[in-house]
Amino acid sequence: LEFLAELGHGSCGHVSKMRYDDNVMAVKSMPRSSNPVESKRIIMDLRILSRAYDCPHIVHSYGYIITENEVMICMEAMATCLDLLLKRTGNKPIPEEIVGKMSVSVVRALDYLKENHNVIHRDVKPSNILLDWNGVVKLCDFGISGFLIESRAKSKLAGCPPYMAPERVRSTNTPYDIRSDVWSLGITLVELATGHFPYEGSDFQIISSILELPSPSLKDGFSEEFCELVDLCLRRNVEERPRYATILRHPFIVKNEQANTDVSEWFGDIMT
Repeated sequence: LEFLAELGHGSCGHVSKMRYDDNVMAVKSMPRSSNPVESKRIIMDLRILSRAYDCPHIVHSYGYIITENEVMICMEAMATCLDLLLKRTGNKPIPEEIVGKMSVSVVRALDYLKENHNVIHRDVKPSNILLDWNGVVKLCDFGISGFLIESRAKSKLAGCPPYMAPERVRSTNTPYDIRSDVWSLGITLVELATGHFPYEGSDFQIISSILELPSPSLKDGFSEEFCELVDLCLRRNVEERPRYATILRHPFIVKNEQANTDVSEWFGDIMT
């Protein structure tokens, strides 16, 4: 493997652009650990990527390398994640029709995980949504995903608190389901469409806002169906939130799945 560039890093490792023969790929390197929590994250990431080879909305894995000191997952190289894209644009709003196309891919990926592998992602946010130069959007990072038992999950530790649903940030052991990821999707859509995360302050202040303040919403300048979908995703009562099958039938998703929106042209303009 020939190192080309550093793509990013986090608490669990780093991602590099590397070349093998004539193939350029993204290699996620994670140190092997005796910590059972870290080991579980690595195993889960490997497991999901190896099983999701038939989903066009999930980043493709070429395989993995395990050495004495680290685990390396070799994946297709994408151009950027949506978090970095927002930062590159100076947090300018992404046009609704582009967000619409992105949302179709993300919902399709989440629905695939649930229906084909009984998996909940648990970390839906812009930094885990990737975009390539052809305008293709894919979901990534399955280290804290979990298998559902009778359609429900229990772990309270998995996920990024600012994107967590109210039922997950409360200090209870109540099981939750994929509708918690639907909340995270709603927060992500607001952030992409406005250019800004809808809450302010530290993680503690954000959690307080999630529990105490009305849900974020889209203001003027957006279509009625987009505002309605966000409102449904961000219902504080989890029982009022839709599941993926309902979201896929929503007019906003149906319209954007059928639309001939050129995400690659928009992305090219942004990057030049």
